[in-house]
Amino acid sequence: MPDDRILLAQLTDLHIGAGVGDADPARRVERVVSAIAALDPAPDAVVVSGDLTQLGEPAQYARVRELLAPLRMPVHVLPGNHDVREALREALLANTDTGPRDYVQYETRVKGLRLLVCDTIIPGADGGRLCSTRIGWLEAALAADRTTPTVVAMHHPPLLTGIAEMDGIGFAPESRTQLAALLDRAPNVLRVIAGHVHRAMYSTCGGRTVFSCPSADVAIRLDLRPGAPLGVLDEPPAYALHLVTNGELVTHVQPVP
Repeated sequence: MPDDRILLAQLTDLHIGAGVGDADPARRVERVVSAIAALDPAPDAVVVSGDLTQLGEPAQYARVRELLAPLRMPVHVLPGNHDVREALREALLANTDTGPRDYVQYETRVKGLRLLVCDTIIPGADGGRLCSTRIGWLEAALAADRTTPTVVAMHHPPLLTGIAEMDGIGFAPESRTQLAALLDRAPNVLRVIAGHVHRAMYSTCGGRTVFSCPSADVAIRLDLRPGAPLGVLDEPPAYALHLVTNGELVTHVQPVP
């Protein structure tokens, strides 16, 4: 990879422990990880944007470690609504300063790219938000550097999907308003990346592009009828590649047949 190019891979919503046999998400995750590990040029880092497990159990995180082991580049993880913070920290973030007490928020660098990892989960609930402590941490981090190209990563995307049940467990409107105000003052944020909705989606928040990555497991059916029940599709798993060239970012979505 040339020095002026940065490649960040993203996978999300592994849900390890959600099924067995042919329904075991690990079968799909193995394919996605193998595809990322075989990339040439190799990514400079990988971010896993939440829901690594189904129940947040230590044995499930041990399986996640096994599945991610082929990735020889740095791997940065964050919690989703199916994760348990303490178990996630112990298994995958033991050497990382995870920021404000009780949350998993941290800053890291991928060559010349700054990655700000945010914790949007609400224990016991499927929806997400940024409380005053978490939004305050992000505000301070953004204010500290208005020039370095930056990606903000979180589990719940700050957008409305139009899929009724997913919006019912989405990012809280008041948090989206607060986040938009911060992003409006942070022109160096190239992208907000997230997971949770198991589909590739784009929107904006505070004038910055928001990207929702498709799942390394099954997909959520696209059904925009008001009140439609949530459906799951057996689509190929996928990952995303975020390529930064000369300070500009392009996002590619790659299914794994």
